[in-house]
Amino acid sequence: MDSARIVSGVNMERNRRNSLVRYIVLIALFAAVMALLYLLFSSAEPEEYSAPPAPVEVVSPEMHTIEEGISVTGYVESETMVPVVPFVSGNIEEYSAAAGMDVRKDDVIAVIDKRPYELQKSAAEAGVRGLEAAYSRAEELCRIGGVSRAELDTLSAQLDAARSQLELADLQLSYTDVKSPVDGTVIEAPLSAGAPAAEDTPLAVIADLDDLSVTLPISEKYFTTVSRYSDAISVRITSADGSLSSEGRVVSISPYIDPRSKTFDLKAALISPDGFVPGMFVRADIVWKSGEYLSLPLSVRKTDGSVYAVSEDGERAEYIEIESGAEDGNYFSVDPSLEGRSFIIRGQDGLLPGERVAVKGSV
Repeated sequence: MDSARIVSGVNMERNRRNSLVRYIVLIALFAAVMALLYLLFSSAEPEEYSAPPAPVEVVSPEMHTIEEGISVTGYVESETMVPVVPFVSGNIEEYSAAAGMDVRKDDVIAVIDKRPYELQKSAAEAGVRGLEAAYSRAEELCRIGGVSRAELDTLSAQLDAARSQLELADLQLSYTDVKSPVDGTVIEAPLSAGAPAAEDTPLAVIADLDDLSVTLPISEKYFTTVSRYSDAISVRITSADGSLSSEGRVVSISPYIDPRSKTFDLKAALISPDGFVPGMFVRADIVWKSGEYLSLPLSVRKTDGSVYAVSEDGERAEYIEIESGAEDGNYFSVDPSLEGRSFIIRGQDGLLPGERVAVKGSV
């Protein structure tokens, strides 16, 4: 038994020593591997990351007509717009006015009930006839001394007043035929037969559609420019849907600025008014200067307004300072020295000066 225990203890001791040796060898190998890796990575040159060039499209300056001006809106109005107001009141017996109807001066557009005015005229006629007869008798009596001169003069005055009343009654009767005061087109006909007519209510509104204009409010910041180029200003007027257009002739430019709206008015007459009607909303392009310039599209500008070209070697973005010049809603002028340069029109937002670019096409 004792010898077996001794042998077993020896074996266990041997096993512990072998395990310890294995652990030491593994640790040594691990340390050697780590040292080797350290040497490998510490001696390698670090690689520098290089971003790929930004893809861009370019455009070159070309000659374009640039019109310097502004676009504003307004409403068409007739230079001759007349409300037809009756001079007598009463029920409307006939009403021929209709929106869109062309009329000539003195055309009857409505008839007001004549009967009260016919009776008024008949009464006035009877009064005149009675006073005329009385005046004739008094005149005979005055010659023989039966009537004084003062009484005859009184009758004469009464007769004159009666005749004036007759003229007034005849005039009021004529007013029952409501006539157009001008040539034009009926643009409003708000009443109908049977409706009451009153002296403060228009029976119709008549406008001359061949004499149209538009009054355009312009911001005060353009007052000096518009005043300076007043003799050279041209105006183009277009309907909201673009189907109608007309050149405009400047009629007047307001000499002052409205302190409430901070605007001044330019009034222009439509040279070709066909199709336009009073009240129509229109857009007007007011141009005070026009010329041919070496130009770039406005879309070349970044959101911050800066402009970039491709460098001479074709590899990098180059910031180009553009002096302010002629500009409209599509193009802006550039210095002639920039002719032939390639300007970035797509992909320029986010670029920085000197950044690498790759030109993928031109516009």
